[in-house]
Amino acid sequence: MKDITPNDHDIIVPLLYRAQRQNCNYSFANLCSWQRFFSSQYEIVDDTLIVRFNLHGHHAYLLAAPKDHPIDICIKWMKQDASSNGEPLRLIAIEEDLALQLRTTYGEQVVLETIRDRYDYIYHRCDLALLAGKDYHGKRNHANKFRSLYPNYEYHSLSPEFFEDCLELTDQWGKDHPDAAEGAVDEKASIAFVFEHWNQLNTIGGVLLVDGRVVAFSYGCPITPTLFDTCVEKADTNYEGSYTVINQEMASHLPEHYTHINREEDLGLAGLRKAKLSYHPSTLLTLYSATFQPQYQLIPCIKERDKDEVIDWMVRQYGFKATIVDSWIEQLHWNWPLSVKAVDNDGKTLGFLNMSDYRIDEETEHIQRDAPALLKELNAQHYTAVFSFIVAPECRGTRLNYDMIMYIMPQLRQYDFIFIPVMHHLHTHTYWQRWGAREFYRDSECVYYKWVP
Repeated sequence: MKDITPNDHDIIVPLLYRAQRQNCNYSFANLCSWQRFFSSQYEIVDDTLIVRFNLHGHHAYLLAAPKDHPIDICIKWMKQDASSNGEPLRLIAIEEDLALQLRTTYGEQVVLETIRDRYDYIYHRCDLALLAGKDYHGKRNHANKFRSLYPNYEYHSLSPEFFEDCLELTDQWGKDHPDAAEGAVDEKASIAFVFEHWNQLNTIGGVLLVDGRVVAFSYGCPITPTLFDTCVEKADTNYEGSYTVINQEMASHLPEHYTHINREEDLGLAGLRKAKLSYHPSTLLTLYSATFQPQYQLIPCIKERDKDEVIDWMVRQYGFKATIVDSWIEQLHWNWPLSVKAVDNDGKTLGFLNMSDYRIDEETEHIQRDAPALLKELNAQHYTAVFSFIVAPECRGTRLNYDMIMYIMPQLRQYDFIFIPVMHHLHTHTYWQRWGAREFYRDSECVYYKWVP
């Protein structure tokens, strides 16, 4: 994949326009100016733009697919890319039609979620420009108050001569909003990037001047040929009504082919939500995220032909030496009656759960010599067992662990045995406690669990 840069405008924007999506994530200025924060990269698959972000340590994808465009080729590509990074496929900023297409095509394989804080507010441009009618009575009063207090105010198109003043206003805004200080630093860097690449990004903006001083500014760029995205809007609230007037002036001066304006989300901030609702959006754009659950079947697995694969998995996941794992497996004589392997639709192994009958007379000399209390407990049991519970990285945090346990649970309930051992550094104790195992012995290396059927 390629990093998104302003030089990609002529490649990416036609694909965004073709997609006719409405949410602010499809604004080219946003994609470019936040690239450094999200390591945003893109690929074109089946004539469709795919953008990959790094969000909080994992990857998420934006799919700029036009309505009714088949998505199976793109989904397959993204699944493979996500899997190569050891992750499930996650999609963000999905509009209603695409969410329905995912549900119809992939069924329960897809988990859809929606977060109200991320809904976009879309308005008729003429409503924001005219502030006509009783719904906008309060807004007109705010605008009129500003104009009566500052009758000599000026509105100008945002151009390089105002950039430095706009950044100073951004600094002051950050100081006036200490609760948003961390986000303000990142936003200022994003604004500075846009100013640096102003002409390349096809950006449009405006400034309000009072006595030659910048008291408000706003800018954005198109999402589609008729939908404009307001990326940033800042105002000095010491000038009463400044936010209302910069909003109105921007809407009034936009080219008329922009019939709608997206003013982005409210981030769950009560004051911001109230303000955005007060302008009476024509559309509150519902957005979804989607996570693809791995598709797999569970099959009885552990035969001698699986030996090399089991060893490789345990070496990679747990860091054991291959020779040690090999000796463990040889001791088990391939007598693993409670074992299951998960494989995906292409036959790729996703996980193992292995348990074996393990006779007391085969216990190690170490236990016989140094752990008489443990040996006494072991001799009281009908069966003992060792296990390895190994799951592919892309399946961590999914239902796979649960499903493998449930697969063998009917037989498991009939046994009276010990899990031997759970090494301290493996951090798998909670699995067994959850399903009824209880610790009865531990030493410097291992924790031993008795199954309580």
